[in-house]
Amino acid sequence: MKRRAARAAFVCGAVLALAAAGALGQDIVAQASVDRATIHENESFNYTIRVEGGAVGEPDVSFLEQQFDVLNRSSASRINLLNGRTQQIYEWTYQLMPRRAGQFTLPALQFGAVLSNPVTIDVQPAPVTPGEVADIFMEVEVEPARVYVQAQVIYTLRLFVGVGTSRASLTAPPVVGSEAIIERLGEDARYQVVRGGRNFVVNERRYAIFPQQPGTLTLGPATYEAMVIPNRGFSRVQRLRSEVVDVEVLPAVPPPPELAGAVWLPAKSLTLTETWADDGQDFSVGVPRTRILTVAAEGLLETQIPELKIEQATGIRQYPDQPELESERTPEGLKVTRTERYAVMAQVAGEASIPAAELPWWNVREERWEVARLEPEVVTVAAGEQPATVPTTAAEEVVPAGDFVTSTSYWPLVSAVLSLAWVTTILLWLRARFGVGKRKREAEQLRAQTASRSSRRLSKQLHAACVANDAARARDLLLEWAKQAFASDPPASLGALRERLPEPLAAEVGALEAELYGREGQPWSGRGLADLADRLDSVKSAPEKR
Repeated sequence: MKRRAARAAFVCGAVLALAAAGALGQDIVAQASVDRATIHENESFNYTIRVEGGAVGEPDVSFLEQQFDVLNRSSASRINLLNGRTQQIYEWTYQLMPRRAGQFTLPALQFGAVLSNPVTIDVQPAPVTPGEVADIFMEVEVEPARVYVQAQVIYTLRLFVGVGTSRASLTAPPVVGSEAIIERLGEDARYQVVRGGRNFVVNERRYAIFPQQPGTLTLGPATYEAMVIPNRGFSRVQRLRSEVVDVEVLPAVPPPPELAGAVWLPAKSLTLTETWADDGQDFSVGVPRTRILTVAAEGLLETQIPELKIEQATGIRQYPDQPELESERTPEGLKVTRTERYAVMAQVAGEASIPAAELPWWNVREERWEVARLEPEVVTVAAGEQPATVPTTAAEEVVPAGDFVTSTSYWPLVSAVLSLAWVTTILLWLRARFGVGKRKREAEQLRAQTASRSSRRLSKQLHAACVANDAARARDLLLEWAKQAFASDPPASLGALRERLPEPLAAEVGALEAELYGREGQPWSGRGLADLADRLDSVKSAPEKR
């Protein structure tokens, strides 16, 4: 037993020594950040320092106490093992309360030979709150109040809680007056604030909302419900609703004549960039290179960015691959990218032109049409291994019959010509058949991905409507979902839809129908249907219920 224990201790020590050695051999990366760059007086924020790489000591943050009250501090460390290499990560988090309004810069911190980035924080004067402040209240901020159709609206909901609570729930704001897509922007921010001389804990939640029709978009009210536990008296259930906000949704602006046919693409910013997977390599005839075009945009859904239109050029062929779509949710809204890869092959030696690429878009900040464009590029193509071609003189030359009899020197040439023509024909047929088939499969896959994302968004919106007990909104969302799920023969009513759904979904849809059209039904609770909303995606693949 003692030998086993000694052997285990030796192995553990060796592993830790190797991990430490691997960590010490890595470069150090230091990153500082705050959870909110703009706050008010009497509001707290979190300042986090993250270090990856070798072992480091605790940072010197004594400067913080000159301008902030340090309410809390915490630290954590861990070792990750990836592909046989170790990575040591340290994190320090400080909860800070500013002592006055103004703009402050948290300086860079030293970690060995590496400096972290400085961070700027803007502390604005505290808002004036007239009269007595309630124990719990909500504030809503919508930006902008006037937006173009399919453009992004940022909806910020702040919940102020000054008493103890339990079993709390907060619903998303319902949308009335127009169809819209709602995307939650990450996790809630949590901080402290002083209002009316009282301390409050604030939960800040943000949504990106994309109206799909022009007109007036009504947002809210969001609903908060909790068991309130006061310092004195009995506990009670309290329900609060936020204010309702109207947003003016403007119609799409037609493109100018020189951009006729452009897709409506309202964004805060949009860029088009080009890279090559094999950067630095020269062009050679018959040798493919990978061209990567990336569209990066702010304030759009990733599915809004259309396919790039690339013109073909003489001597150059480009073969597209399936695009890659990515989305990042930030407090300021959605940041999305669309990446398209092309296999670029030069056909002849000499100079050739890589064709231009462009994407028109509507700048919602400047309120004007703009074009993200890559200019054509002239490249030099070196001679490479080219496939053999049949000389026209050999094909057209007439050979006397007697020569074929008396000499066999022409037969290898004739055989080679016929073989090459046969192989070329087969290759061209295969390319035409399977190249088109691949493009069709890629288009079908992209359409399927888009339909899947739309179905998931409808499920999320249905869940929110059910939690808010909004029966009319739930009905409209169910019928809209049914148009996609049963595209060949969509049901026109809840009753018809109920017949095609499995239990227990059918029972919940029946209860909703009774609430909307029954004479003496019990008050409808959408909680049951909300819990089953995520099952809708599996219904499309199941056989219809008759």
